[in-house]
Amino acid sequence: MKVGTVGTGFIVDRMISAMKDSGIEVIACYSRSLEKAKEFCEKHQMKRYYSNLEELLKDEEVDTIYVASPNSLHYSQSKMALQAKKHVINEKPFCPSLKESEDLFKTAKENGVYIFEAITNQFLPNYQILKENLYRVGDIKLVQCNYSQYSSRYDKYKNHEQTNAFDPHFNGGALMDIGVYCLHFVTGLFGKPEKTMYYANKGYNGIDTSGILILQYPEFVATCAGAKDSSSDIFAYIQGDKGCLRVKGVSIGILPNVDFIPPKGEPLLNKNNSSSLNLGIEQEMHMIYECKEFIRIINEKDESTYNKLCDHTNLVVQILEQSIQQTL
Repeated sequence: MKVGTVGTGFIVDRMISAMKDSGIEVIACYSRSLEKAKEFCEKHQMKRYYSNLEELLKDEEVDTIYVASPNSLHYSQSKMALQAKKHVINEKPFCPSLKESEDLFKTAKENGVYIFEAITNQFLPNYQILKENLYRVGDIKLVQCNYSQYSSRYDKYKNHEQTNAFDPHFNGGALMDIGVYCLHFVTGLFGKPEKTMYYANKGYNGIDTSGILILQYPEFVATCAGAKDSSSDIFAYIQGDKGCLRVKGVSIGILPNVDFIPPKGEPLLNKNNSSSLNLGIEQEMHMIYECKEFIRIINEKDESTYNKLCDHTNLVVQILEQSIQQTL
């Protein structure tokens, strides 16, 4: 795989590091600013840089495009790359509407290439361990996820200095930017909910600065809390009548650990303070796993796994679209 990057943000720095550790060559980059493109190219020791996206897509040595531009450009730039017969790794959120998402997968198929959503938690070993240990909790009753971190751009937003992260026209906001990790986490485990509802705290321009997405399943309810205007511990709990699975740490997208906690009764009466059981493993840098899986799917032409990933992304996009419409 020989990659050309679109975007120069910090997430691209991290992905380039993961790609190189996965055996992927990153050989070219694009930025609207020629100066930024050159600087980024030199920083990562690439072969070429472009300030014209069409020129990057004409580069015959590049076979894959990594799209990490503002959310509102994901669809158009990914489609251009697919039409140029390049594989695409498209950053989350994939795109704002189900119609666009389905069109990207259709365009990829028509051009004999693949498109993937870069959403780390779906590929992590600890996420697979979590799936394998769901039986421990018995009948699931509650699922709680919270990914909240105070945005470095929120102070500017409070002063009405609008950036992409808090701009509805750029598909910004808490759910799209950060709640999407929790949504992937829950639907990756339990599939499509019966119904959803999003309750948001909205800023002066209508953007959701924080909110709680409720997912109703036949036997339990799940909540996905996400905030860019406040912070808390980051966690996920899957509670059942036989115990609880807990994920805690720096991100729902990283899953640094997985614990099983035996059931507890009334705190004042229960003297059995059983310790938790650590189920997780020490993982590599979290982005490496998705990179390796993308390479494997392409090389092995694993259509079965690829189609499952496409269906999962379409489900998440559909819920995101419905949830954002509820806030309008």
